[in-house]
Amino acid sequence: MFRFRIFALFVFILTSAPAFSESEAITSTTRGAMLYENHCIQCHTQQVHWREKKIATDWNSLIAQVDRWQNNSGLKLNKSDIEEVSHYLNDKFYHYP
Repeated sequence: MFRFRIFALFVFILTSAPAFSESEAITSTTRGAMLYENHCIQCHTQQVHWREKKIATDWNSLIAQVDRWQNNSGLKLNKSDIEEVSHYLNDKFYHYP
């Protein structure tokens, strides 16, 4: 009986671990999307992200642009929020490594 409980606990841990990381990813993407849609989309249409002369050309420049525009807008986002918005934009438009 003891072996069965240990085995059941082991199976539970193995099958639960991916679910936690997926929910964290969903929360992260959702937060980035929420921040973008509440604060940025008023001025930024989809065209801004796929135009030929876009300023964000890699991951670092994307973060720099999100930081720049949140400063220009007076949002005072923290580093984590800037990264959340950058991840959202990267997932949706840019696909940088």
